Amino acid sequence: MPQVRCPRCGAINSTRAPGYPFCLGCQENLARCGYCRFFDEESAVCTHPLMAGVFEVSADATPPCAHHTSRKDLQIRRRWIAVLVGAAMAAAVFALGYGLLGLFSHPAPVGPKPKLELAVEADYRASVVGEPYTVEVLIYNRSGAVVEDIGLGIRKDSLDALYMRAVRPKPLDAYDQGDWRVLSYPEINPWERRRVALELVPKRVGIAHLVVRLRSGEKESHGECDLPITVSETEDETEPPSGRAPEESER
Repeated sequence: MPQVRCPRCGAINSTRAPGYPFCLGCQENLARCGYCRFFDEESAVCTHPLMAGVFEVSADATPPCAHHTSRKDLQIRRRWIAVLVGAAMAAAVFALGYGLLGLFSHPAPVGPKPKLELAVEADYRASVVGEPYTVEVLIYNRSGAVVEDIGLGIRKDSLDALYMRAVRPKPLDAYDQGDWRVLSYPEINPWERRRVALELVPKRVGIAHLVVRLRSGEKESHGECDLPITVSETEDETEPPSGRAPEESER
């Protein structure tokens, strides 16, 4: 499954790209349950033999599942890859010729705005009340420009259920801004990938939602993620079902 078409904007995304599963065209999260082949739309449940019942799923949910597989209607078939590559090459040749033609009569175009991508990674298994649970936030600068004044926001109501015990690396500053707790970080260089580890301690059993957003400069928005975290009472409850019946005891 090397390529997936975004159902929102139609952009083609490589599943091996650093910013996947966030669409290059509109930042849609392509790892939603509703885009997975194991999601039953009629009953709104997961049909995967190992993950069924592990998470609270819905068409818009994005649990940290390692078994997400895009629906067949979103996958790009191989025979179209050559056509797309050929079209891209033809467009590039045309653009190059047009650019050379107007080189001496038009000013140089303004470069694209700096673009950051936001992703969240965590163990797909449930967390345990009172035990540390680490979530890694990935910030990726996909542009050739330096981006300054990085602000990683965590929604305050997320911290009602999750105590933030530590952050690595330590932010330059931490302050409240409306409904958000903002962690301030230094500039990020072109094509740099930066990881921020949040060490969280769940306060109660249930489904906790960690909502994070990324901004820079004068409130330039670079996306928002909602990570549902299943919190159990004991560690034994965090193991996903094996799909097998328990063995009979020896007689």
